[in-house]
Amino acid sequence: MATNNILKKIIIGTWSWSAYKSVSKKSIENVFDHCLDNGFLEFDTAPNYLGAEIFLSEFKRQNKNILINTKCGWDHNMKKNFDEKSLIYGLERALDLFKNINVMQLHNPRDEIKNWNKVLNILQKYKNKGYIKSIGISLARNHYFSKKIINKFDFIQDEFNLLRVAPCYKMNHFKKILAIRSPLANGILTTNFSNTAKFSKNDQRYSWLYGRRLKTISKQKKILESLTDLKIESLATNFIFSFSFVDKAIFGIRTVKHINDLLKNIKNFKKLKPTLVKKIIELNTKDNLFCKNIYRYNN
Repeated sequence: MATNNILKKIIIGTWSWSAYKSVSKKSIENVFDHCLDNGFLEFDTAPNYLGAEIFLSEFKRQNKNILINTKCGWDHNMKKNFDEKSLIYGLERALDLFKNINVMQLHNPRDEIKNWNKVLNILQKYKNKGYIKSIGISLARNHYFSKKIINKFDFIQDEFNLLRVAPCYKMNHFKKILAIRSPLANGILTTNFSNTAKFSKNDQRYSWLYGRRLKTISKQKKILESLTDLKIESLATNFIFSFSFVDKAIFGIRTVKHINDLLKNIKNFKKLKPTLVKKIIELNTKDNLFCKNIYRYNN
């Protein structure tokens, strides 16, 4: 697959633009400029990414070619809420910031939505008026809805990586654009990550990545690294793009170096052999039936 084709599949995730308090506005501006210089024009954000949306709104005013994917389902008090008032508030807030939206996604709904037709009608109304190009849903971890509901959306976001292959069960049924998030598993699938990793309290990994869980994940990472001569970042990138159901991938970018590393991995992209993909899947599941059918993999 040509590098340019992979470039078109990349979405820049902006959670870390505000989650890490050590990141300055100047640093973010440098990252944004480097993204544009290298052909990355699509960005993923959300209201609860603190200041990331504000930065992007400033950049959007300067460069109208960038595409903004954001989310709704938050009320005035920044609490999850998918009622009509909160959805309209989120849509209007986003339009005030960006004027037009590439993809507007419901943000990780679980069991809050009782009337899906009402929710979809609200989103469709804004799409019909041309304010948003596509309506989407960012799926909460391990929380799925019926195929009938999910396929009402133009754009579906889910988590998929070397350490989390189980969503393939569901992805096989998604008929619209599928965007993969966390391809590097929150930075775990990088050469710098180890079982001695420690995180600051400002880092979301601080609350869950420690002790036995950290050791278990580190062990999984070492096993994956033993399967190939590829660096773990390259293996992770090659893995997700070896599946035909992956239309887009969201890479969280915090520094210029992260962009350069991503560019290097894209340049060196090579589709993994089916035998290697099968081994990776077998490491992630005890279900042999799953291993017999690597969904929609292009041999």
